[in-house]
Amino acid sequence: MNTTIRKGKTLFYGDHSFSHGLSRSGHFTLKEAEFLESYGHTLSALANETLQPENEEEQLFVAQVKDEGESTLHAAKLWKKYLKAIDKSKVGHSFSRSSGRTVQDMGNDFSLAD
Repeated sequence: MNTTIRKGKTLFYGDHSFSHGLSRSGHFTLKEAEFLESYGHTLSALANETLQPENEEEQLFVAQVKDEGESTLHAAKLWKKYLKAIDKSKVGHSFSRSSGRTVQDMGNDFSLAD
């Protein structure tokens, strides 16, 4: 993939959600995982506005990541896919059983009958 976006100084392994790496997560193809590993730190910094865009492609990336609509730039599409994968993996599960009712919903179900 030809891009003018700067490579990160170190490899990007993703959020803690991907303990076995981006390529083994099941969310990305090998090429997508390699792209994120190479450019992920830069994409993250551009998206968080902690790094200023230096060229036209980086400016376009920042604009498309902020926009809720469909992205045309490969890096913006992939970054949105990464963010969506993080959101999916942060869903928590518990082993408790709950009816979904709160204490207020239950009212006074207990009575002392003689």
